[in-house]
Amino acid sequence: MIPRVLLLSSYYHPVVGGAESNARRFAGYLQAHSIPVTVLTKRITRDLPDEERIDGVPIARIGPYGQRSAAGKWWLVPAASVALIGRRDRYDVVCCIDVRAAGVAAIAARAVTGRPVVVQAQTPGVMSGGSPLKAPVRALYRHADAYACISHAVEREALEAGVPPDRVHHVPNAIDMTLYRLPTEGERSAIREELGVAHASVVCLFVGRLSREKGVMELMEAWRLVQQHAAVPATLLIAGPDMDGHPWNVGPAARAFAEANGFRESVRFLGSRTDVPRVLAAADIAVQPSHFEALGLSAVEALATGVPVVASAVGGLLDFIADDINGKLCPPENPTALAQALRAVIDDGELRRRLAMRARPSVQTEYDEQIVFGRFVELLRHVAEAAA
Repeated sequence: MIPRVLLLSSYYHPVVGGAESNARRFAGYLQAHSIPVTVLTKRITRDLPDEERIDGVPIARIGPYGQRSAAGKWWLVPAASVALIGRRDRYDVVCCIDVRAAGVAAIAARAVTGRPVVVQAQTPGVMSGGSPLKAPVRALYRHADAYACISHAVEREALEAGVPPDRVHHVPNAIDMTLYRLPTEGERSAIREELGVAHASVVCLFVGRLSREKGVMELMEAWRLVQQHAAVPATLLIAGPDMDGHPWNVGPAARAFAEANGFRESVRFLGSRTDVPRVLAAADIAVQPSHFEALGLSAVEALATGVPVVASAVGGLLDFIADDINGKLCPPENPTALAQALRAVIDDGELRRRLAMRARPSVQTEYDEQIVFGRFVELLRHVAEAAA
């Protein structure tokens, strides 16, 4: 059976985030493999049409207008439920990218449509903790026909919350392994020259939003400590957008810290980049000092490029970063420990080479989207056939 898939994602392109990017790539994979797919998502602005095709995939935007926000996705629930019921003859299975809100709509609609629902948990904490008022919603999520989890931490949470083990599956977000690849020495040198990085410098790279929870300010303080005891020249590149208008935005504070501490030569803010694979190819070390992380896909991208990762020992990062194997782990929100981990890799060229050698093999199979998306399709097919 080739199932007709309705992909329900609270937000979709042009919104950019981990869940949204994963939804777009998975929809493109389904389209490329001749699996019928339609994306149902929330209206954002009036200049975007209610119906269009992106990457050849039909997109339908419904519900009230509004930019991406935690509360905004819940405004989609009534419209999504109605749309799922109205379209029930056009699909065989609903796939919710991110269980929150979308899962409520799909499971509620299933009572009328009879169509099975697969939810993908993109965030830890959905099935545990929080206000007791959320207990009924968590109970509803347990009734999904399959519960896909992007990390083993989320998988454990689902099992502890009582989701039947045969419905729980590890299906991480994944990357294009042909896009993130080992650069040649010539490519690497050319990119470093374009970025204005000295060839003798050890290049550390942070990729992500300049947001508090990404550990940007801890990274700035750690870099101050690194520079105090530097044994070899090192440069920190920071690639990512400010969170303008968001209370967690630390872009201005990070740049002010760099200026106050005389980091003009050793720290460079690259802003938002559309060429992350190319920038990664210039790095010797990637840094992911997050306070928490559901998965940490930018760290997977770094490893796939052959770049070892210094990261916080949190969440999904623990699934694929092994201390002294393909990177270094340290406690979150601890600039001193982060500086020590960075110095250990910066100062030891042999350690960097050993970690780099093991980087790509550590993620090459588990996070290759051709493999992961193939498994996801099999899960959707199994659920659709069981409900037929």
